[in-house]
Amino acid sequence: MKSNMNTILKRSYLWIILFGSLIGLNETLIGSINMPYRSVVLSAITLTILSFARSYFPKAGTSIIIMLIAVLFKVNTVGFNACSSTFFLCGPTALILLGIGFEIFSFIFLTQKTFKYSSYLYTCVFTSIFAFSLFAIMNTFILKSWDTSRLVQYIFIKGFLTAIVSSAITILSLFIAKSYKNDKLLRINPYVINGILGLLIISLWVFGTIS
Repeated sequence: MKSNMNTILKRSYLWIILFGSLIGLNETLIGSINMPYRSVVLSAITLTILSFARSYFPKAGTSIIIMLIAVLFKVNTVGFNACSSTFFLCGPTALILLGIGFEIFSFIFLTQKTFKYSSYLYTCVFTSIFAFSLFAIMNTFILKSWDTSRLVQYIFIKGFLTAIVSSAITILSLFIAKSYKNDKLLRINPYVINGILGLLIISLWVFGTIS
């Protein structure tokens, strides 16, 4: 059992980079589509990936690291020279707020001792409301780029929609993942898994660079 856990921990940094890259890819692809409630879709997918990562690596600080990798992925995609102050105050700031919120509420609701779907539900709900509220307050009262009607809509409509959608997708994804035996993955040669993870990460960053 101990050797299996050590094997997982040795591979965890590659998984963390992969999760961050997937969130960055989500921001790059879906973030470029002009559609209603785009922020809801983006945030719901991000929270699902963070929940999935936390269920396998319940270590404090991993969510922040994942989100920083996602920000780097997005900056790499856009190109550092093309990144303006407006750019950093939009997507990257929203990502960081989601990461901070998830870290805070996962510390409150998620523990390493027990696994409960309700804990992930609470984490997604409170993180959504926290991140959307802070982002709206920042844009309305600090940057003064929003009016109060947009503030109310962002918090009480998009924030609550994100809470509902992210909770539903997260619980469904975790239920499917828990249906499979982790032991089967542990029997695979760790070098093979490391190689696959490395190729996936490189492919995602190359795609992000040339897209």
